[in-house]
Amino acid sequence: MRFRQLLPALALAPALLALAGCDELLARTPGERLWRRHCADCHGIDASGNTPRYMGEHYADLRDNNWRTGGDRGSIENVVREGIFAKMPANEKLTSEEMRLLIDYLYELRGERG
Repeated sequence: MRFRQLLPALALAPALLALAGCDELLARTPGERLWRRHCADCHGIDASGNTPRYMGEHYADLRDNNWRTGGDRGSIENVVREGIFAKMPANEKLTSEEMRLLIDYLYELRGERG
């Protein structure tokens, strides 16, 4: 009898576990959704770069201008599209609109307007 009472909870458990790992569902804007999908695994949810190291190096903290591109919009797009050597993969398939939303969100994380 007790097993029958637990059956609905057991049936829901896999679905709840699957949803627990869906960071993209927590995104409030399309730009944030793109950030979480393409950038956050390495640069972090807040763009701090405070994630596990890659080949002994921290990922870039993108919240300031002290990183490779200098921070202007065209340079950011170039790095996102082409990647950086073996460290950062290219994202050539992002549409112009997706790129705009992604860079707008990065500027938002930096406390600036793009």
